[in-house]
Amino acid sequence: MKIVLKDMLIALFFILLIANTGIFVSGMYLGDDINRFEGEIKKLTRENTLLEKEVYQAESLQYAASLSAKLNFTKQSQPVYFENLKYALNR
Repeated sequence: MKIVLKDMLIALFFILLIANTGIFVSGMYLGDDINRFEGEIKKLTRENTLLEKEVYQAESLQYAASLSAKLNFTKQSQPVYFENLKYALNR
């Protein structure tokens, strides 16, 4: 009986050793994946920041003014006020 119990414990330790090694190797692969994803996130963050700056620049009034000067749009538009009844009555 002692020999069977001893053999079972040795087999259990070998199974646990193999399982522990498998878990360790899979953890290393997961760590590599995490590092790769973190690198991609940093790259996308930098790209997103650059795109945000381009959007803010394109939306700015200064950009519109410089573009209109390049295209020779020099006439200033006059504002339309709706307090005048002519616009309210559609005449």
